[in-house]
Amino acid sequence: MYWLLLPVALLFSVVAWLTYVVILTRHNARACLVPAPPVSGSGPTRFTDLQAVLDAYSAGHAGVGLQATLVLPDGDSWTGVSGYASHEQAVPLTPQHHLYIGSLTKLLTAALVVRQVEAGAFGLDSTLEPWFDSPWASRVSVADLLNHTSGIPSYTEEAWFLVRYFGLPQKTWLPAELAAGIANRPLEFEPGSRHRYSNSNYLLLGLLLEKSTGKSYAEFIADPVRSEWGLSETYYLAPLSGLGIANAYDETLLHLGRANLSGFRRSLESGGYSAGGVLSNSQDMARFVRALFEAKIVSRPSLARMLTFIDAPDADVPAQTGYGLGLRRLEVGGNIFAGHTGTIPGYSGIAMQHVADGATIVVLSNLSTIDQVKLLEALFFELEPQARKP
Repeated sequence: MYWLLLPVALLFSVVAWLTYVVILTRHNARACLVPAPPVSGSGPTRFTDLQAVLDAYSAGHAGVGLQATLVLPDGDSWTGVSGYASHEQAVPLTPQHHLYIGSLTKLLTAALVVRQVEAGAFGLDSTLEPWFDSPWASRVSVADLLNHTSGIPSYTEEAWFLVRYFGLPQKTWLPAELAAGIANRPLEFEPGSRHRYSNSNYLLLGLLLEKSTGKSYAEFIADPVRSEWGLSETYYLAPLSGLGIANAYDETLLHLGRANLSGFRRSLESGGYSAGGVLSNSQDMARFVRALFEAKIVSRPSLARMLTFIDAPDADVPAQTGYGLGLRRLEVGGNIFAGHTGTIPGYSGIAMQHVADGATIVVLSNLSTIDQVKLLEALFFELEPQARKP
């Protein structure tokens, strides 16, 4: 007889959980009211038509929030915004809003790891054995993690993790918890034999930074990222109520239209950790990409190593033709770009450098389903129409 109560208990649990998330979402949505009034776009007159690109994309996608920064080789720059930080309250997105950058975090993590290589803490060919107690630790190198050739399965594809990731929206994940799910899982292939993108690689790189230095990942974001590198609007485990954080939206999680995921922020951020949990804005990310490619973050020999690409086709990013140490290589309209894309539930973005002429393009969004490469292409060819190859 008691088994008849199970469906009722399950329904009650689901309703209670959804109510809890709605309350959290409404509470966290207040943060998006903090920044100043919107600014359409700023920069030299040759950038005027870039705003039209953002506006057209946003209007065609129900007012999706877009924040973009472009920097040319001569140093001229432009920042523009379009769409909403909060659809429910019709709050326009501004350049002052912060957005989670998803896997653009990997750019920062890779640079931090390469800096530790330069400091002699470990080498690119060093195995993980001194720091990790896993059956495969003696077979996987630091370089294997950086270019996704380790064969370690992705922790973000594990069913039990995903249930808790979305089921516990205010949970702050500890890095050791995230790593526990993969510690004893078998490799998918022999390390170094092929490329397969896995968030576990950058989870382990974050832990490597912590274990080899005694300094937390959040401390690395504070210094050198915020202090030495000048990315003052970039955070990890940031306060959720003291910053203007654009609301998070997704169209695929429950397939019920555009859903507000702002109540999941803490779980999404800490669960992303060094693979995808950083909060920033387009101006900071453009500043970082620029400095990285000018060898102001790592040395020129280290940058050259980061830009040594292996063949790495990726079904999720069809424009990708290679992957270096934390850098995707994309071919778009006959042009080669290096940088990264990023997606986390509720947010997405792209940060790229045009390899030939050095133009930097960053676009961030508070929707996890934007076409990142399409926006990159549209902005680049609006800026440099002569670069389009026949």
